[in-house]
Amino acid sequence: MLDTPLQLIDLDTLRIVRQVSEVIPMLLGLAISYFAYTAYRQNQSRPMLYIAVGFVLVLFVQLPLSLILLYLLDFPTPVLNTIVQIPEFVGLGLILYGLWVPRRD
Repeated sequence: MLDTPLQLIDLDTLRIVRQVSEVIPMLLGLAISYFAYTAYRQNQSRPMLYIAVGFVLVLFVQLPLSLILLYLLDFPTPVLNTIVQIPEFVGLGLILYGLWVPRRD
C-alpha cells in the first residue's frame, strides 16, 4: 500500500518545520517594521509610524504573547486564541489608518 505524505515524515520533524514556519513571518514583520520606522524618522511622516507599529502588532506580538499565555500562564486554547487576535486587529487597524490618513506636510 502506498504511504501518504504525512506518514513519510515523523511528527518531530513536522513540529520543527511548523515552529520554523512561525518564526519566519515574525522576522519578516520586524524587518518591515524597521524599514517603516526608518522611513518615519527620515520623513517625519506620522502615517509611517502607524504602519510600523501596526506591523509589529500583526506579525511580531502574536508569537511571544501566545507562548507566554500558553506555557507560563496556562490559558485554555479558546481564550488564548481570542486574546492573541486582539493585537492583530489593533495592528491591522493601525496599518489601515496609516494608509488612509492624509499626509500633512
